[in-house]
Amino acid sequence: MSEAFIWGSSGFIALYFLRLNRNNFYSLALASVGLLDDILKTEDDDEKLIRVQKNTKELIMLLIKVFVLIFVCITIFLIWIYFLELILSIDLNKNDPSIIAFSIGASIPFFIPIKNSSSYSEVSQLFHKLILDNPNLGLRLLKREIKKYSSRSEKKEKFLIVSGLARSGTTSMMNALSKNQIFDSLSYSNMPFLLSPKTWAKVYRPSGKKRKERRHGDGIFVNENSNEALEEYFFKSILKDSFITSSSLVKHTLSEESYELYLRYQGLISASPKRYYLAKNNNMLLRYESLRNFNKNFIFLLLFRDPLSHAFSLYQMHNNFSSEQEKDPFIIKYMNWLVHHEFGLNHKYFNLDKSKLDGDKSTLNYWLKNWINFYRHAEKIKDENTYFICYETYCENPNFILNKILKKFNSPLVIESKPYLQRKEVKEKYSAEILNEAMIIYNKLKSKEL
Repeated sequence: MSEAFIWGSSGFIALYFLRLNRNNFYSLALASVGLLDDILKTEDDDEKLIRVQKNTKELIMLLIKVFVLIFVCITIFLIWIYFLELILSIDLNKNDPSIIAFSIGASIPFFIPIKNSSSYSEVSQLFHKLILDNPNLGLRLLKREIKKYSSRSEKKEKFLIVSGLARSGTTSMMNALSKNQIFDSLSYSNMPFLLSPKTWAKVYRPSGKKRKERRHGDGIFVNENSNEALEEYFFKSILKDSFITSSSLVKHTLSEESYELYLRYQGLISASPKRYYLAKNNNMLLRYESLRNFNKNFIFLLLFRDPLSHAFSLYQMHNNFSSEQEKDPFIIKYMNWLVHHEFGLNHKYFNLDKSKLDGDKSTLNYWLKNWINFYRHAEKIKDENTYFICYETYCENPNFILNKILKKFNSPLVIESKPYLQRKEVKEKYSAEILNEAMIIYNKLKSKEL
């Protein structure tokens, strides 16, 4: 019994010590994959060499640190055994099957709860960082998948993008359309391997049985198989964050090469010639003009909403998410990966015409200005196959709108949606002058609605 205690307690102390220093192992993993990502990066050779040399030195230092930790762990283990042998006056039988006692003791530290303010576990956070913080590695995997699967799918120039300023009903629209089984979309199950959906689908196939309300608290329930606005990570990666500044998302032009790669990427998600690619992307206005120049056939749905209720919803979400992000900083990192800057501590406005959007984000006036900034530019679009959809009209008669959209794809409405419209009383102060400016734009949009 005493021998079992010695081996068991030794295993516990050794592994508990390593667990207390687990962040060093996390850092080593991140640095290793980060170095590989740097090697794959396409840039000037001199700059690349300097960065690789610097990161190699950091990696070597982390390796040394980890080796020292392992050495200290072994030393503590041996000292503890020697100490207990002296105290208990026991000469351990080396032939004794003590591995069981050691294994049990070494397992106990992993059952001790770790304080974690995030809804994501430490391992899950590490996994996401390893993949999403290394876009060059992701792009290499994307090109590998395209090479492997491109012969099985053709480029389809007809696809559907649901867009609009956040809180305009884009998620509801995407979900309602996807129920009709002619569309394929990215879903939470594709996380975090967003650029290699085929490969990851072979490994991860969630059941999707458990549903929970999303963080927005808006009555929309999701699970691992729910569609989500995830394709923006593709543009973030191929454009190397060039359109993302410290305060705004900047309008930009897609190259023909990037457009062709986008179609190939869609083909990995929607390969069947009888189905269409569907994405919700509230940032698509940033590159809409160049995308439309390359493709006149894709369907672009642009949702809009009564400016006061829309701005109030954004204002509420901003306050809610800011509070959540203060408690859990990983939410900010997660939203930054997906280029979700609609509200919260990482909010960035749309820089669509080189104008700056100033103001206090804790006021309703700022969000009214944000509405004007977005829809002033959107209202000017007059292209065929671009359709403006009023949120209020859609909520009152969703099946009427859905039928009109599905006719563009020669498909009937299979699953109907229930009408929904819940207006919240706006008690916050706002400028009547700013609202009047917004209403002028809103009325122009109403005159164009589908």
